[in-house]
Amino acid sequence: MEAERTLLSIGTRVRIRRADVPEAGTFSTRVEEVDETRIVVQPPFVQGSPVSWPPGTRVELEVNRTQQPGQGLYRSVTVVLGKGSGPLGFVYLQKPEEWQRVQAREFFRVPAMLAVQVRAVGQEEGPWMIGQTRDVSGGGCLLVLGQPFSVGDTVEIVLSLPEGRVSAKGTVKRSEKVEESGGNLWSLGVAFTDIAERDRDVIIRFALKRQIELRRKGLA
Repeated sequence: MEAERTLLSIGTRVRIRRADVPEAGTFSTRVEEVDETRIVVQPPFVQGSPVSWPPGTRVELEVNRTQQPGQGLYRSVTVVLGKGSGPLGFVYLQKPEEWQRVQAREFFRVPAMLAVQVRAVGQEEGPWMIGQTRDVSGGGCLLVLGQPFSVGDTVEIVLSLPEGRVSAKGTVKRSEKVEESGGNLWSLGVAFTDIAERDRDVIIRFALKRQIELRRKGLA
């Protein structure tokens, strides 16, 4: 597939994590070189120190293709070949032979109550509706508002996360009254359709940390 063959080029942003220990964290990095057999990426950093993975470590890569043809999120597993000797210590990876396109439903959701602002796309002068999420993922969120939207509406969303505020546009996939609210609240399921890669990274990092917290408490 042409889209898969052209996924990687110099400057492409890539998310990377250990395939055997995904809870250790997902890192955003950048492709510095690419040829027929290997990829060279910037080393991920944690608190100012580079993450060190020995040769042979299996890692999972994710690339978000933002242009057609083949727009979407792709995932592959490869191995670390080694580390450069220069001051930056670039990481050498085996070039993946194939990529799997990730469907939006594969983003795992975590329960989370976050402040959220919502308004209809095209109403930039209109007021923001204030609500709260019930769950969130890299692909969308479930939220509760005091105003209804219709299925198919396109909305702007601003989420307040511990790392900061992130924004996205999305499509309302579900809209239902919250019965226990006496009909004053609506539950909306929103799928993200336009979100910056760095903002999706922030949400995914939050979801991973939240999932670990819930597991430690025996709630997931």
